[in-house]
Amino acid sequence: MRKMHFLHFILVIVLICILGGARPSFAAEHPAPGMDTLEEILSDVQLLHISVPDNQTLVKGAIEGLIETLDDPYTNYLTPEELREFRNTIDGNYVGIGVQMQPGKIYPQVLNTIENTPAGKAGIRPGDWIIKIDGVDISNELLGQVVEKIRGPAGTKLTLTIRRDGAADFDIILTRAGVTTPTVSGDVLNGNVGYIYISMFGDLTGDEFKKILGKLIERGASKLILDLRDNPGGIIHPALSVGGNFIEPGNVVVSICDNLGNREEYLAERLDGQDMPIIKDMTVAVLVNEYTSSAAELVAGALQDYGLATLIGGQTFGKGTVQAVIPLETGGALKITVARYFTPRDRAIDGTGLKPDVQVLTPDLSPAVAYAYLNGDEDYTIVFDRDRDEVVVNGILIGNERIIQLQNKIYLPLRLLLESLGYKVDWLPGEGVVQVVGSQSAASFYPGGDYYIVNGQTYPATAEVLSIEGHMYIQESLLPFFKAMIRHEGNTVIIEKK
Repeated sequence: MRKMHFLHFILVIVLICILGGARPSFAAEHPAPGMDTLEEILSDVQLLHISVPDNQTLVKGAIEGLIETLDDPYTNYLTPEELREFRNTIDGNYVGIGVQMQPGKIYPQVLNTIENTPAGKAGIRPGDWIIKIDGVDISNELLGQVVEKIRGPAGTKLTLTIRRDGAADFDIILTRAGVTTPTVSGDVLNGNVGYIYISMFGDLTGDEFKKILGKLIERGASKLILDLRDNPGGIIHPALSVGGNFIEPGNVVVSICDNLGNREEYLAERLDGQDMPIIKDMTVAVLVNEYTSSAAELVAGALQDYGLATLIGGQTFGKGTVQAVIPLETGGALKITVARYFTPRDRAIDGTGLKPDVQVLTPDLSPAVAYAYLNGDEDYTIVFDRDRDEVVVNGILIGNERIIQLQNKIYLPLRLLLESLGYKVDWLPGEGVVQVVGSQSAASFYPGGDYYIVNGQTYPATAEVLSIEGHMYIQESLLPFFKAMIRHEGNTVIIEKK
């Protein structure tokens, strides 16, 4: 027992010496911790901690802890490798195969391939599913993880297993190469409607936009759909350049305010000596969704404020702050939030986003709604192909969507159908109701309920309304309430509103 007490005594003495005996400190002398305290703690932890941590790990942890106290997801320390990747993203340059993908229910799907890249030369097509990488199944993997597996050093090979409708799964061997990704693409839709999609705002976006816009105008486009869906933003100056194609020179595009309250306005500039914007008296629809962010919101908000465009889609993300990238002498960089931005009408959208003028929440439906809006159509046509589970709205294929047949009765997807017919559809979880509002009709549907309300009249929902896996379907017999008619042509179901 005496030996145990002696050992305990020794341990206490050692602990006291470490904590205070060697370097006594007093609260009165050091009322608040500073850089000296941080350096002491860093030195002591590295010297004494049982895990023997390396200095680089400790410093990186200290940096991350400092930044975390800001509670700002947009302020980050970038390692030299992360800085290079960030710059490549802004420049549109990376090493890969040149394929753009979107997440699917199980596997990622190819949206597009870039010309003169390994994917484009190998014949990979939009609509293909990538199911394996180097023989390993990638079902249910996050899209970011798939992208990391596809990218790699230039000159290295990888094997993709492709699934394509009407064909057996097959392998394609590709060699990774440098890829320059354009941020702007466009085409002319039926008639005289131009369509431009901006994926992000990089260094070359302003020039790319002007070039494609000029080509569409040469091809007869007199109306424009500007698609900013899923656009995460990017650099502010290319966004100003794009805005200058719409906004008259000298008018405010955006203003920013720093932490001292200093405010700076950014004005639309003349483009190549032109006194007027290229897009003058052109009807414009801008497509937005919950992933439209930052510089993309800057452009959309300015066009909305000046009444130069109608915003169609969903509420935007709400990132109304500006970041600066400050290179560090020791390598890497600090990406730090330095200001908030405001639209020309002084709207601050950080945390709230932009509210669309026409709400359309069905994925991929907003282009068809925009097309009808630009053409002044009050006639709507929705065509379901039951063989392919495809739906075409106003002549535009919007993707896969099924209809349901029970006891010889057709049930149609509620949100897609009614938004296609020009109605605003909202799910109000607090009230447990799907609310439908239009110029001619209003309705309330209750998932799992036994009644619904149309134009103030209550009806039993025993047969007309279904709720399946969180999605609502309505029977074709309800279409007259919404001024629509239905006809069947083989396996095609056609709904029209005139």
